[in-house]
Amino acid sequence: MNRIRKALKIMCISSALLAAGCVTVDDGQPVQPVGVPGKWTLVEEFSDEFNAAEVDDVKWNRKMGAWGERAWRPDNVYTKDGKLHIRATYDPHEHKGEKYFYTMGILMSQKTTTYGYFEARIKGCSKFRGMCPGFWLFSRGKHRMEVNGETVCYSEIDIIEILQGLWHPQYKKQTPPNWIDCNLHLRLLKNGEEKWFRPNDSPEMCRNHWEAPWDPRDDYHLYAVENSKEWIVWYIDGKEVARKPNLYWHLPMNLTLTMEARPPLIRWAGSHGREPDPENCTPEGFPTEMTVDYVRSWVRTE
Repeated sequence: MNRIRKALKIMCISSALLAAGCVTVDDGQPVQPVGVPGKWTLVEEFSDEFNAAEVDDVKWNRKMGAWGERAWRPDNVYTKDGKLHIRATYDPHEHKGEKYFYTMGILMSQKTTTYGYFEARIKGCSKFRGMCPGFWLFSRGKHRMEVNGETVCYSEIDIIEILQGLWHPQYKKQTPPNWIDCNLHLRLLKNGEEKWFRPNDSPEMCRNHWEAPWDPRDDYHLYAVENSKEWIVWYIDGKEVARKPNLYWHLPMNLTLTMEARPPLIRWAGSHGREPDPENCTPEGFPTEMTVDYVRSWVRTE
């Protein structure tokens, strides 16, 4: 039944996009990314329709250890009715001497990738402010690469971060729910030490945003990025919304979906770290979850 429901849904979406000249179809399945010209090949290792009764743990990793204040739990990532659900729950606990107030979910590809077109159809979570659904690529481990005369130690492409509700230093305001961030993060080796480059301190190189005419909590939307050797280009619902020259983002990266805490549930600690803010960590609005209709990844066949 889930397969039939998903097939009908894909056919309806594809028909609408085909009418707009955005996609061609073959037996109800898209054969190229939405809104991007060229010939493409779907990459199964980084694609999933989430029709199975359980998450494909051969393709995806959802059993990650804690990162700082982020306590991941595999049971917060599950499939139901042809969709992926990533949940956050209020669950005060201690682990290895550290205090946590929430558990969250992560779905990360087992394999790494670099260039291609990566898209997911996502509906945001109900909690705002405090929780941020994210769809991103990031490098892990001790990868290093010489690029443009610099040593790159870490690269991250945020396809989207939604519902962040952060203070924006340029516009001097707290960002609203329809503010969608499409940012970059980077570490370069400088004088023997790794130095961060992020949206706030390197906005020309790393910061993008798009203000949607809708609320991402209300419905599903298609979020995507193409990473090529020359450019990083972001798309929402088949429309280009931002681009940056690809100066450094050439490391192998994992395709990832997450739910993470944001202020007021956390506070920034030091220049780039973060920690729970106990006074604001309450059960209000929890559990909450983002849902993902599908993830599809493509490479150019030219």
